[in-house]
Amino acid sequence: MRIGTARLLLPAFLILSAFSPARGHAQQADPSAAYPKRLPYSFGNLVWWSDDDLRAILKKRIPGLGDEIQTDSASLGRVRTVLTALLKEKGVTAEVQSEEPSYSSFGAARDPEAPLPSIEFSMLRPAVIVEKIEFEAAPEDVLPDLTSYFRGEEGKPYSAFGDWFIRSHAKEILRARGYLDGRAGIFHSGPKTDGDRFLVTQTVRIDAGAKYHVSAITVGGGRLLAGKDLSSLYEMQPGDVPGPYPLGRLIGQLQAFYKHYGYADVQVTNDIALDREHALVAYDVEVNSGSVYHLKELKIEKLNSAQELRVRELFAVKEGEAFREDAIQELYRQIADEPLLKGWSFGYSPAMDKKNAEVNLTLSFFLKDKSGDSVTIQ
Repeated sequence: MRIGTARLLLPAFLILSAFSPARGHAQQADPSAAYPKRLPYSFGNLVWWSDDDLRAILKKRIPGLGDEIQTDSASLGRVRTVLTALLKEKGVTAEVQSEEPSYSSFGAARDPEAPLPSIEFSMLRPAVIVEKIEFEAAPEDVLPDLTSYFRGEEGKPYSAFGDWFIRSHAKEILRARGYLDGRAGIFHSGPKTDGDRFLVTQTVRIDAGAKYHVSAITVGGGRLLAGKDLSSLYEMQPGDVPGPYPLGRLIGQLQAFYKHYGYADVQVTNDIALDREHALVAYDVEVNSGSVYHLKELKIEKLNSAQELRVRELFAVKEGEAFREDAIQELYRQIADEPLLKGWSFGYSPAMDKKNAEVNLTLSFFLKDKSGDSVTIQ
């Protein structure tokens, strides 16, 4: 292992990953799970009421309705009918729709502060439009970023999901300026009539909290980089205000570096410690390298013997050697200039044997037509 080349290798991996082709055998989410028979319900743009007020009214007018609703058409239709009548009482003739969440929204990774998957009731017509977005109590060094980022949301249809979008991104903007405890609340004005539509103003109330500074950055580089000074890879140094990526590309580069030497299971953790009393933040990075994986078998599909031999010559990892996935990316570039493989590409599927730290790799080749689409080879 050539540990001395660490500083030269790290930057190259970031460039390499930007051009990584998609895997040929991607794992798809299982769509077969049963759709829930009951779901929470929410309201998208019925801005005359709060959600709590609407639920209370609906529960009074629809016997047996709780905080969840049956997902059958009859139950949804009853709610739409009541909402249509409520709007009519406000002098609004509206078409109310109900939209169910997609299968993919269940079990997917999500922001813990994001709304739960729910049946959303909203007006299809008339439209409710965000006239403007205003900010309260925003620090002077954050206000320009907030107004610039959200200016494009003005003039768009209003939705309750948009409220979460604004809260979430306002929090990100605050954190990028060092306000690590910053939060945002949002409320809207009552709707005003504008021809055949309604306009609302959204007000974002900022609670920035204290501005943090970096107190310390410690990095345990693991077995391959023990004792190495990696501080040149940080974007921030002690004493600085932490930006959106205070450690820069360090974590991604450490992962890429270890994978280059066969540590396919490497995990790089970043423990963030906040000293709220003094508005200080410390970062502690540790590398858990795991085992070195070796290539047990390389299987090549759909090529003739001469082409297969050439691929084995070009592929940088031989059977029995430490496996590194970046060799696959290198192979994509090499076959592009190889006359014997002109017009060919491949998908790949590494089967990882974690118990024995081995990899069985399959490269499945296919011909591309002039548009870049694959052509089936019999």
